Amino acid sequence: MQYNSNVFEHDTKKYSRLVYGTGNNAIMGEDAGAAVACMDLAWENGFTIYDTAYSYGNAESNIGKWMTLRGHREEMILFDKGCNPGQKGSEDIMSPELIRRQNEESLERLQTDYVDFYVLHRDEPGYPVEKIMDVLNALKEEGKIRHFGVSNWSLERLQEANDYAGSHGLEGFSVYSPAYSLAELSGDPWGRSVTLSGKENEKARKWCQDNCMPVFPYSGLARGFLSGKFRTDGEKTIEECLWWAPIEEYDTKANRERLARAENMAREKSVTVSQVALAWLLQQPMIIYPIVSPSSEIHMKENIRALDVSLTKEECGWLLEG
Repeated sequence: MQYNSNVFEHDTKKYSRLVYGTGNNAIMGEDAGAAVACMDLAWENGFTIYDTAYSYGNAESNIGKWMTLRGHREEMILFDKGCNPGQKGSEDIMSPELIRRQNEESLERLQTDYVDFYVLHRDEPGYPVEKIMDVLNALKEEGKIRHFGVSNWSLERLQEANDYAGSHGLEGFSVYSPAYSLAELSGDPWGRSVTLSGKENEKARKWCQDNCMPVFPYSGLARGFLSGKFRTDGEKTIEECLWWAPIEEYDTKANRERLARAENMAREKSVTVSQVALAWLLQQPMIIYPIVSPSSEIHMKENIRALDVSLTKEECGWLLEG
């Protein structure tokens, strides 16, 4: 695994270039033993950053049990998410009280007194940003969070919040975690999802680059569409290979063409499709930490080897545009 250090001022922890996403069945499930075994695998393979969320089933509780059992809390980086208004099935209503309550409940589940990052999962467009920034700064002052950011928020709302913070002597959002991959998001079955992919989001990507905003993208493999499970040159239909979500979100003619180019490049370089897709993401001109969620050692090592796959600027452009 490759690492970065001193990503944030006064932060001495090592940042693994890949983030371990705990939104998988092994960590979210009721089998604490299986979750511990999966967390052990991730730690042994060099992951130091762990993405989780209030809404991820038993993930926070299982991570808390693992941290207590193994004693790695001060070496690892917790990237925890809460406040998820607008997602299908969520009953969250944006408020300072909700943000505080979910953060405190997450700390109890995680069996820790702070998280390294607290990230708001979704936005409530039009809700006053000053109320949000005030409570997040209060939680930081209390030592419950060290940094905070947003996931499915538009660039305009992020800027609005940071402008308020800057003009009132407060800390602003310092991390961004939207969807981002070689494939463009074409459907949104979850609700209020935000992506950096596509020409229409070029301004947001440039802003992240110019402002040195660390980006922790989810769905770096397009929720499995770019994992190699479904192949454009194979005999199985997409429905035989993938679950409904990536089909609704990513199955378009343009994305199939990009997948086909990734398949061709993978053959030429003797690597896997997922390694090509992750290598493309890692080559983007931003401070970027892709979130991956493998539950087996084979897939973990496959993801990690993507760090050694070299792509030229011309190859990255070809994968995107053909």
